[in-house]
Amino acid sequence: MRILVLLPLIALSGTTYALTLEQSVAEALNKNPRLLQKYAHFEAKYRDKRTAFSDYLPQVRVYAAYGYENVNYNNGNKINTEMARRELGLRITQMLFDGFKTSSNVARLDYEMRADQQSLISEAENIGLEVTQVYLDLLKAKAIVKLQRENVDDHYDTWSNILERSNKGLSSKADVAQVQARLATVRAELIAAQNNEIDLEANYYDLVGDYPQMLTTPKPDANYIPRGLNTAIDLAIKSHPQINAANLNINAANEQIEHDKSDYWPKLALELDVNDNQNIGVYHGPDDDARIMLTMSYDLYGGGRTNSQTEASKWRYQEATAVRDTTIRQVSEKTKLAWNAYILVGQQIDFYKDNVDFAKETQQGIKRQLRWPV
Repeated sequence: MRILVLLPLIALSGTTYALTLEQSVAEALNKNPRLLQKYAHFEAKYRDKRTAFSDYLPQVRVYAAYGYENVNYNNGNKINTEMARRELGLRITQMLFDGFKTSSNVARLDYEMRADQQSLISEAENIGLEVTQVYLDLLKAKAIVKLQRENVDDHYDTWSNILERSNKGLSSKADVAQVQARLATVRAELIAAQNNEIDLEANYYDLVGDYPQMLTTPKPDANYIPRGLNTAIDLAIKSHPQINAANLNINAANEQIEHDKSDYWPKLALELDVNDNQNIGVYHGPDDDARIMLTMSYDLYGGGRTNSQTEASKWRYQEATAVRDTTIRQVSEKTKLAWNAYILVGQQIDFYKDNVDFAKETQQGIKRQLRWPV
């Protein structure tokens, strides 16, 4: 498939199900219908450009006709002639100058095609980001389910010990009821965690086209992380495909202005006509002719159409410029949000580790207090 040629990311595995994060992303790029839709649009635009380029080439037209002709009068004279009329003609037209209409149209479609290519790359990156997010969320969800099961087992053991102590008169019924309530809560939390895991598996299938099997923890490469926020923003603005596509659309809008201004110019063409007719008008017999001519046409007045089209194209140019500026702001904002999240989450990790260590110490202390095996 040509998408993977256009977007070389990683080779696909020979297995049926995606296992690693890289394989999941590659599988999504190969199958996701959103990307196929973008790719089809890009291919259509490429052929639109080829269609516009055809105006540079000679236009060849063959005309043929055969039928019955009855002439009653010719120049006021009664003729009343019946003939079997035959027409056969060939016309070759070569455009010499059309006011830069064809060149502007080809250039416009080329910019639009390249913009669609950048949009295709952007969509691939978005899908890759979505797959990465759901993949990591699935790893997290599976870990939470595992912890919730362990939590249920621990609460069940606690309930058993408290119940045994209550039967010996060492714990009250209130203690048993309290532990039973906590056991019911963690069981409900386990079901909620399992439900979240199932939902994420459905999201994974929607993106990749297969259900996840044997996920593995990816190893990020810190060398690809920018050194600072300003570096990250500069890199995003220079390389973001949506910004590149917006710049190309600006160039396309500018070419559209030149295309619409082409009607201000005369049109020059070279025409070759060859005819081989039989029984034309009131004359029996062959009627052959050939001519080659340089033709010129010039629209003196078209009802203001050219002016209106040109003004409309200029406003579309302003619209494309505004879209580009908006895209730059959005990319800068999202880069700042991502960078801030990266920095703050890194700071939170140490506190989470402390929380886990203190929780373990608390657990060990409670077990010693109740004289359970540590």
